[in-house]
Amino acid sequence: MLAAFTAAGISAYAQNISFRAGSATLLYDGRYYPGLFAEKTPTFPSLNLKIGWEDHSGSAFSEICKHPEYGIAFDVECLGDALPAVGSVSQGMSNVYSAYGYFERSYFKTDRFSFGYTAGLGVGIVPTKLYDNVLNPSQIMMSIPVNGFATLGINAEYNLNDKYDIGLSAYFNHSSNGAVNFQNKGYNGYGVGLSVSKTDARYTAARRAERSRVTKPSYEDGFRPHFQFDLQASGGVMAIEAVYDHTFAETGLGENVRKPKYSLMADCMYKYSRVCASGLGFDLFMTPFCDIIAENDGKGIAYEPLSYGISARHEFTYNNLRTMVGVGRYLHDNDGLAQNKILYQFVNVKYAFPQLDNAYVGVILKAHKFKAAESVQICLGKSF
Repeated sequence: MLAAFTAAGISAYAQNISFRAGSATLLYDGRYYPGLFAEKTPTFPSLNLKIGWEDHSGSAFSEICKHPEYGIAFDVECLGDALPAVGSVSQGMSNVYSAYGYFERSYFKTDRFSFGYTAGLGVGIVPTKLYDNVLNPSQIMMSIPVNGFATLGINAEYNLNDKYDIGLSAYFNHSSNGAVNFQNKGYNGYGVGLSVSKTDARYTAARRAERSRVTKPSYEDGFRPHFQFDLQASGGVMAIEAVYDHTFAETGLGENVRKPKYSLMADCMYKYSRVCASGLGFDLFMTPFCDIIAENDGKGIAYEPLSYGISARHEFTYNNLRTMVGVGRYLHDNDGLAQNKILYQFVNVKYAFPQLDNAYVGVILKAHKFKAAESVQICLGKSF
């Protein structure tokens, strides 16, 4: 993700190093086995290190977004400190170690104070104490060591001088394998933390000039609002939960049978600024293995491979990186993946290639109930 943001020489950017220490809490939503932890909602330490670059390139994107920061970060959620339930056959959880790319933007900024958000995407590593039906049966959060990781937070920072900032942040972290392997209830945690940031002394002049500027910066934008059309195809692999549950009930060992799943999306959005667009889309979802679900879930229902719906979506663009979030409503759904699904949600991160006539490649995560991931897919698309 870091490479995706790089659009100019590194000399045009200010290097920052930030450390955050805080306290996080497991978001208990009823899906976890009650014998996993001694506390229903354990609280544990959370540590974070970010290495980033402020964009002072003078581009339209930089000026519009108030010189955002992007870079790489490392996070430790110390779930290993949460005590396992007394008397249960459980080893508890290990820490979740994550590495990810992030984007940090200020919505409000004065001479000393700033307030904004941070979003990040990467991988989460769970090295030990994974799910085991004999040794650690209560640990149904994680079953494989390498998982996806996503974070979203809000930040308030106060500038002490040209080199140091102190801050307060609230954040939400998620890590799971996207239904590639069961068990997979995933980790959801929220917390607050205090941070200290240091800026490389070679770049303090850029920060000083930016903070002291009281007039709106001038730059050649040339942007004109317009309609944007996108067509996207995606595909991925997911484990069939009905097969896992069926084989687990019969043998005590769930079998992860993986099959491909596909999607097609088309949308029309109004791009009202260089960085933002909103609109509607039509989404088609293909589940070729719905017959396998019917054979294993024991409900006696005949399922259909095609589902479709309409969604509202919003896209944020920075240079060639585009991030879209959407909420949709099914118009027809009978694929057997879950019962009584009405709404679906998705996050789509993609990198565009202007030299290829605005074709792009990326990844899309689809979920239900704003918490349960259905699948992760690789996408290819084109903007018109």
